[in-house]
Amino acid sequence: MSYRITDAVAMRMIQIFQEAVVFGVDGADLMRQVRLVPDPTDPEAMTLDPSYAAAVEESHKKYAAELEAKSQEQAKGLILS
Repeated sequence: MSYRITDAVAMRMIQIFQEAVVFGVDGADLMRQVRLVPDPTDPEAMTLDPSYAAAVEESHKKYAAELEAKSQEQAKGLILS
């Protein structure tokens, strides 16, 4: 049997490409981490495993928080100088 991918999988693939470019990491490593499960609403499609999707979201939140903290530190440095 063959399967289609859902929009969520396609969007994650695009995100992986963007992360590889922005962070300078190997996109193949990120692709190997992807986990798929049958889509409960479409038996002919594969979608992201919910636990994998949650882990990716948490990772993005962590990166955003780190970036915000660095941005605030830089802004404080500019104000003090």
